[in-house]
Amino acid sequence: MRRAALLLLLVIISTVASAQFSHPIYADWTGGYSVGIYGRYQLSTNGIGTDLQFSAYQGKLLSRKQRENASKRMGKVNRVGIDLDYGIFAKHLPDSAKGVGWFVNVASRTHGHGKFTKDLFDLAMFGNAMFAGKTADLSNIEVAFFTYKQYEAGILKQIKKTNGTWNLGLGLSLLAGNQNLQLSIEQASLYTDADGEYLDGNFTGDIRSASISTGQYFDANGLGFSASLNVGYEGKKFGLSFQASDLGVISWSKHLKHTELDTAFRFEGVEMDLFASGGNMFSGIDLDSIVDGFATPMEGTKYSTTLPGSIKLEGFYKLNEKDLRIYAGVQHRFAPAYFPYIFVGTSSPLPKGFFIDGRFTYGGFGSWNLGLELRKRFGNVLEVRLGTNNLEGYVLPMVGTSQSGYVSIAGFF
Repeated sequence: MRRAALLLLLVIISTVASAQFSHPIYADWTGGYSVGIYGRYQLSTNGIGTDLQFSAYQGKLLSRKQRENASKRMGKVNRVGIDLDYGIFAKHLPDSAKGVGWFVNVASRTHGHGKFTKDLFDLAMFGNAMFAGKTADLSNIEVAFFTYKQYEAGILKQIKKTNGTWNLGLGLSLLAGNQNLQLSIEQASLYTDADGEYLDGNFTGDIRSASISTGQYFDANGLGFSASLNVGYEGKKFGLSFQASDLGVISWSKHLKHTELDTAFRFEGVEMDLFASGGNMFSGIDLDSIVDGFATPMEGTKYSTTLPGSIKLEGFYKLNEKDLRIYAGVQHRFAPAYFPYIFVGTSSPLPKGFFIDGRFTYGGFGSWNLGLELRKRFGNVLEVRLGTNNLEGYVLPMVGTSQSGYVSIAGFF
């Protein structure tokens, strides 16, 4: 049972890990033609420290102190999210306010999110001995994971007024879904007898997948559409913007599997013949009989998933003519257990074309975070951005619970 719980927890963590990133097109409104490449990732949880994450990734022993620290930080319901994106883009924004610009963006996207109980984590990390005479609550577990390719095209428009400029953008995307997993466990519990004589458990849930066991790159197991929107105003002293991204669905139609989980059981151990013929004491264990009745294969039928789209509202105020500014905002993603992501920060130009941005945030799939971005503009030709939304995850791994990084290179002509 401990191994089964650990496997389920690893599925949640390894296949899911939200990135609070701006849309790659709407992050910059420099006029003219530009092309660029970008990559970004983020793994966020509200309780599992990055020291434990790094140890698990490297295959190292998870110390009891690491596990206990993570357990203490958790609430009754916990969250985890992952994003991994990379892509290329090209766009044109006319210098004249009378023109309409355009952009194209091609990306490979991986996203996952999940929620799980503290009891599941404790069961996986410490075994069921701590639940002797008690019932572990494993209900309301949700996992969503998908990979897809995004082919986006849109229009850009600047409207210049006497006191400021409006920045408008609209994009539509065709999505080619590659892999998908949807796991939902509505009711689940595990009772451990006080004397360790038996386990009583029940599970009710549902699993759907689209070729999760394969790694096609070009083969599409589903098709979908999404939209993005940007409405922003930038004045001489202040600005305000609204941005919506990844609002859409993917319909999965190929390589489908569907399994229902609905069972109640009592596990009293298995018998082993120490003197079995051939010397194999495990030969008498019928694994099929142990799991028989836990899962019922169903006919895989077409189904749809909603993207974890986001909406963000942000405002800024310029403190001087050199573009030193402070900003604040809130972002929300449409995913289970996601907590509104609140951020406040400051940005400033530095000598020799450098620019620095620092921020404090709270929420999302994680808890509190420290972000830092450094970018360099080489004349009016090239710009490089490098940053993280979770500096604390690297410098304070015993405290931080999230990690992330992003980089982009854009050329202007």
